Parts: sequence; C-alpha cells; structure tokens
Amino acid sequence: MLCRDSTAAVAALLMAAGSAAAQPGYGDYLDWTGWARVQPHMQPGLASSYDRSGGNADYSQYEWPEGPITDEIVCTVKTIDSPGVLHRFWMPHAASDSSFVVRLFFDGEPTPRIDTTSDALFAGSFSHITPPLVDTCAGGQVCYEPIPFAESLRIESVNHQLPTTRSARHKNYYHYTYQAYPPGTPLTSYTSPLSVDDQAARDHLVSMLNQSGQHPAGSSPTAVRVTTPSTAIPAGGTQTLGQLTGPGTIRQLNVRMDLATDVELDGMWLRVRYDGDTAAAIHVPVSEFFGAGHQRAVYSSLPIGTDSADGFYCYWPMPFRESAEVELCNSTGLPIDLDSAVVEYKPGPVPADMSYLHVERRTSVFAWGDPPHQILTATGRGHYVGNLLYLDQDLANLYMLEGDELITVDGTVTLKGTGLEDAYNGGFYYNWVAVQPDEPEGPNPQSATRPLSGILYMDLDSGAGYARADQYRWQIGDRVSFASSIDVSIENLYSSVGSRWTSVAFWYEQPSVPGDVESDGDVDLADFASLQRCFVSPDATCLTWFDADNSGVLDSTDVETFTGTMAGPW
Repeated sequence: MLCRDSTAAVAALLMAAGSAAAQPGYGDYLDWTGWARVQPHMQPGLASSYDRSGGNADYSQYEWPEGPITDEIVCTVKTIDSPGVLHRFWMPHAASDSSFVVRLFFDGEPTPRIDTTSDALFAGSFSHITPPLVDTCAGGQVCYEPIPFAESLRIESVNHQLPTTRSARHKNYYHYTYQAYPPGTPLTSYTSPLSVDDQAARDHLVSMLNQSGQHPAGSSPTAVRVTTPSTAIPAGGTQTLGQLTGPGTIRQLNVRMDLATDVELDGMWLRVRYDGDTAAAIHVPVSEFFGAGHQRAVYSSLPIGTDSADGFYCYWPMPFRESAEVELCNSTGLPIDLDSAVVEYKPGPVPADMSYLHVERRTSVFAWGDPPHQILTATGRGHYVGNLLYLDQDLANLYMLEGDELITVDGTVTLKGTGLEDAYNGGFYYNWVAVQPDEPEGPNPQSATRPLSGILYMDLDSGAGYARADQYRWQIGDRVSFASSIDVSIENLYSSVGSRWTSVAFWYEQPSVPGDVESDGDVDLADFASLQRCFVSPDATCLTWFDADNSGVLDSTDVETFTGTMAGPW
C-alpha cells in the first residue's frame, strides 16, 4: 500500500493527465474539491428489492419477472440503458451468505464480465474487489468498488426457493446504487485486472479509506489556519471562529470540547453563513453535526468524525465566493467552555460549477397518520451527500427499523429502499436479528463504524422499555444530484407512537445567480438568448428571470444588469 503523500501525488498526476483514473468511479472520491462540484447531467438511481405493492415484503422483487418470486429461477435485477457507474452493492450478511448469483453484463455483451456469488464477492475473493472497498458491518455487507459501464449494464441473479425454516436467509434483499450519464459520455467499461492508472487510483482510494480521520486531500501548503484558543462562551453568547474573505474554500473545521456534557454539546450550535447572507447555510447543535456525546462511539469517518488530535472534525469542502462566517452560539443559560477551534481555508478562485455546503437539522415525534420523517426538502441545483439519523422510542422493539428510505429527485421517485438499517449499510436490525456470529463487532453490536457509514449507538433495553439507534451514511461517489428539487424521507410508521426522530442532512447547493436561466452557475450566451426571446414574447417567467429592478417590465436597465452579471465573478 502506498503512503498518503505518494498516492496523493500519483492521483494528482493522473487527474492532470486526464487518464482513465479520472473518469467517474475512483475519481469521485479522489477529487476532494469535486465533492462540491455540481454535475447536472448525472442521473442517480437505486435498484432495490423493495415491495412494489407498497407493503413490507422488501425481498425477491425484480425488474423481471414481477414478484415476489418464490421459485429458483434466473431474474433480471436491473437494466440500465446508458453509460454509468455502479457505485454500491449491498445485501444483509445473513442473506449474502446464502450465495446468491451476481452476474453483470456490459454493453449488450452475451457473456457476463462479472459472474460470481454474493458470499464470494463480499468475502473479497473475486478479482481485484477486496477490502476495504468490500466490508462487513452491523449485519450488512457492502461493496463500494466502482463498476463503470460504457453503454449499458444488465444485472442478473438467481432467486432461491424458500425453505420451510430459516427462510429469511434465503430471501434476496439487495441494493444496487448507480449513476447514469447521457449517451456518448466517454466511459470505459469494467475490466480485470485493472490498468496501471486505475490500479494507482484504487491504491490511493484504499489508502484514503484506511486513514479515515486524516484529511482526504492531505495537507495544503497554501492553506490558512484560523485558531481560536481556549475560552468560555457566555450564556447566550457567540464566538466567531472565522471571518473569512473570499473567494476560497474551507478545508477543515475542528471543535474541541473535551469535558463538555451532553447538555453543553446540545446547547452549543455551529453556524455558517456564506457571502454575507443573513440566513445560515449551517445551523446545527455540535452534538448532532459531528455525532458527538450521548454515549455515541468515538469514530473516524471519511468526511466527519469525533476522533482527531484537534477534536471533532469536518473535512467537507466548503467553497465561498465573497465571504464566510463560522460561529459557535451558546443557546444555554450558562457559560460553556471551548478548549479550542480551527478553521482552515485555502484562498483562491471558486469555479462556477462549485456549490455551497448546507446542513439542516429536522425533528419529529411520531403520531398515527403522520407522514414519513422528512430528512431534507430543497429546491435549486445541487447534490445530496448523506445524513446522520438519531432515533429512539419508549418501547423495546426494533421494528422501528423497518421504515424504507425514499428519495424524490426533480419530482420523480428515484431511490426507494428496503429498510432503515439497510439504508445505512446494516442488516437484520444491525445484527441483532438473524445474527451472524462471525461479524467483526460480533452479535448485538452497540456500535460499528466505517469510513462511509455506521452505527454510533444501538440499544434495546427490555427492562426499561426503550430502544435507540444512532446512525450515519455518507454518499460521495453515490451522491444524489438534482436539477430543480430533492425530497429525502424515511418511513416512521413501524415505530411506536411518540418515537423521536432527529436527522441532520448534508447537501451541496449552487447559489442562485441573477440571469442564470439554465441554473448552471454561469451567465452566458445561452442565457442571453433567453433574454432575447423574452423581449420578443414576454411572460411572467421572463419577469422572474430578468426583471432585476422589479419594475414589472423588461427594459434597458434589466439588460444592463444582465450584461454586468455576465462580466462578473461568476
């Protein structure tokens, strides 16, 4: 395995050369700045075994034949008729051990390039697909090996006939998360062994995952560190951690509160504003933003965690064009001690296709008839990159984990899952049911954390009549792009009345630019053509787009404003 510095240098050379390693796949992780880059032509998708009838039989359902299927027959899991990348394959550990067939046919070829079984694949014994890009965690098994396809992909499996006993282990629960691209997108289909360039990129990604807790992009000699020393933030007071002028990108945010109580971690809120906006893009308690306190495991995921020399850390790239203000706000009635804080940023131009990190906290208490818990609702252009979810109820029952995730992109249901723990790469109630004794954390784990997903705390207390699950999942390669809107929710109808749901959603959103009709972050000749059409045949939409002075008519002032925007920093 290469060290971080050498692999970073290799990746940089590969990216600069425009080699195969820079195509979607490994490059989605290695291009750290690109985590914030809008990709408007990317169409996210999820092929899963969810119950097509709307019930809870989320297994052995396929594209063809329609299910649920109970016989041992060959089934088409999914057909994708465009270029793309398969980013994630998940199954419950207990089901994958039943050796389901996994066949992938590329570009209309009659013979599969990948022909193996689920247990072999997740064991890391097929081709170059090895840990940590395949992993076992909390009752689930997941493969994050990027599988590109140039023209199309067909996924095939063989359904199992259900036995009279232990039938849950023979039910085909699955997720295949992918990104589809427009026809003609230059992608090279999966081959094994990897090319020299791809192997170097893979080595870098492996190193990055194995060193979660360190900055994914390594150190930067041109970065500026703004440090806040030990201080006490008074009751109701605010401590500014960074007042930055742009353009630039925040690379790292650290907060140390070594002896803070849960009440203090809940009462201290992180607030971030961009470009002088009075509305905060991030306004979340420290405990919930970082996944800290409340008996949660100390952990090191790829973009965020609680285990570093500088305390809690966030490595999500945070671009800004004019300014950025980072603050801690004490919402309690008593002073709270801050040991230290760091805001590290890199000054420099921010391209038009870069978007801003937003983080939002939502809470709900379940009552009969309530809609699913809403994790995120946003409009505009951007992409969703994951969440932390905190759930507890006054009933010792893990049935609360039966709720399916649902993501609607631009008005169309795009991703529908098979269960709450499945969405976070676990399985069978995080290995508390259909227990697999050979798991790394063993049966009934209280925590199990990985670079891209995990459980921070799990509890089932029959004596106290209580159940709780705190979990996270980050979607970097498998980010969910949206052109106009996104809605992320999770079913809560299987939880008890009074169950408490708190989610913290992370997404990138492109700022609105006056005159940017195409919403691509750039005001250009294509937008000017729309302005010309509006002068010929104006309507209400034209006024929304171009009436900069709100006069109710399009005139020379609006044209001057538009052309000035075209020449501006965007």
